[in-house]
Amino acid sequence: MSATYLIDGYNLIHAMGLLPVKAGPGKLEKARLALLGLLKGSFGDDAGAVTVVFDGSGAPAGSDVSQSYHGIRVQYAQRQQQADDLIEDLLRHAGAPKSLSVVSDDHRLQNAARRRQASVLPCGDFLDFLQKKRRATHARPAAPEKKERLSDQETAEWLREFGDLGDDPELRGLF
Repeated sequence: MSATYLIDGYNLIHAMGLLPVKAGPGKLEKARLALLGLLKGSFGDDAGAVTVVFDGSGAPAGSDVSQSYHGIRVQYAQRQQQADDLIEDLLRHAGAPKSLSVVSDDHRLQNAARRRQASVLPCGDFLDFLQKKRRATHARPAAPEKKERLSDQETAEWLREFGDLGDDPELRGLF
């Protein structure tokens, strides 16, 4: 996958309506897991192209600053730093910022992304993209076309295999 997604985690969670403005730690954890599950389900094997950044103040107790969730890179801002600060820092140090897509409705982050020539995806547009991606991934393959009839060779094989079933006394009533 050529693009790497840098996601403002709580911003996207709020855009999804998963979290009220003020929520306790248990609700934050459920909302984070719901977001990460959606991303894993949408990106599948390409989950390594996704980095989600959360404020450190809402991090689960004892969690590492950087961790992996089914291939998705999850980072928590440290100390007094907020997720926005960490995202800007990641943008500043990106080797190929043009290949990044920053997902956030935060104007500060959108401006920082544009300054580094990264793509900007507002949360609503990204959610639409995920929905289309999931539909395409989960689309059922078309059923193979049925043959009009069996070939003469196939008919002969079936008759050789099952032709004597009519002679079986237990099955006679079925024919």
